[in-house]
Amino acid sequence: MKWARVNWRMPKLGHVKVNVHGHFQDIPFPNGNRSGICVVIRDSRGMIKGLFVCFLRIQEQHNNELYALLEGHITPYIQEYDFVNLESDNVGAIWEWDNSSLAAVPEHRYVIQQLNQRKSYQYLSLKTNHIDEDANVMAIYLARHGAANYDQMVIFSEPFGRIFEIWCSDMGLGLMEAPFLGVLEEDINMDAANDVVINEVDDGERGQEAG
Repeated sequence: MKWARVNWRMPKLGHVKVNVHGHFQDIPFPNGNRSGICVVIRDSRGMIKGLFVCFLRIQEQHNNELYALLEGHITPYIQEYDFVNLESDNVGAIWEWDNSSLAAVPEHRYVIQQLNQRKSYQYLSLKTNHIDEDANVMAIYLARHGAANYDQMVIFSEPFGRIFEIWCSDMGLGLMEAPFLGVLEEDINMDAANDVVINEVDDGERGQEAG
């Protein structure tokens, strides 16, 4: 049985939705990185307000995923958003955060403490959700892309290339490829151009002809 793809869903008016993902792999990329995170901020119309991608020198997978959640808090706070829906496809990281008083993993205490402090901030309305991977495709793609290509945080102001394709798919817009190819004027076949007759009659002459 095939299941329909779960598209990204817009938040309420006045809210932003922050999608996060932490990528980790045992075998490093050629640049030596093995982990990276991504934060994607979109408004209630689905428009991208910021793409934040960076690599991490974290050697433990679960800690990497918790730091993705933490960056998902810090970034919208810096951008001065007050109503935030934070989404992650990692149910384990969200569970540990929600149940940190019951299952405190020693090596995760620092980041859990930071998460709890930010969650209790009175001026921030925060809702955290676990989502399917199919609704988090952009963050998953960019987290891996950041680990493979960057050695610092990179901020994209708008989608392009593969990112643009994923955005269109998330919004249910389908493929957004132009139905034509761009051609430079100097590359046009001049023999074909000679078959085109250009009428250079100005508006005054057109009026006389019509009379």
